[in-house]
Amino acid sequence: MDYGKLDASLAAAVDAEGGDPEARDLLVTVLLERAPTDEQRETLRGAGVDAGAADRTVVTGTLSRRGVERLSREPWVRSLALSSRRRPL
Repeated sequence: MDYGKLDASLAAAVDAEGGDPEARDLLVTVLLERAPTDEQRETLRGAGVDAGAADRTVVTGTLSRRGVERLSREPWVRSLALSSRRRPL
């Protein structure tokens, strides 16, 4: 895991005791170095990220702890941050 790419909230959530490493329960925003290639988009999808339009450099998804670990090691991922769920006012 490259903790240098994780914000403090995400790092704490990943390290939380009792969490199933395969449970997709972390809403994460992923900042990419540049628009992803087709291969990178497949890696994102495999981790649980909706890669959306081909030219996007900020994407979100619901990831498992293992998915966060996998993406944090990719050189084309700039950073990962824990997102909060939006609720209606």
